[in-house]
Amino acid sequence: MSTEIAELHCETCQRVTDHELHYTGRLLESTRCTECGAHLDVPARDMLPTYLADLEQRVASKPLRLWRRAGQDPRGFLRTLPGAVLRQPRKLAGELRSIFRH
Repeated sequence: MSTEIAELHCETCQRVTDHELHYTGRLLESTRCTECGAHLDVPARDMLPTYLADLEQRVASKPLRLWRRAGQDPRGFLRTLPGAVLRQPRKLAGELRSIFRH
């Protein structure tokens, strides 16, 4: 899960404030106002179909992305590939846990 900060209008405190945006993969999972703490979650039942479609697109585009990376820096690609391959199952499991935990 990744977190970014954005300035948004908060419906609870009625001000434009910084909000934490929490992402699972490339999909917005939740927001939180840093001033009043108001929290908004995207329900897992709404998020899962979109997440699966995004995952399908990521898997389909992976060979081309790997090919490009290998062409740009062959040595670096070969050096980092084993670790990247080993991290993928953990990354995927973390994304799925994040979806189903709320």
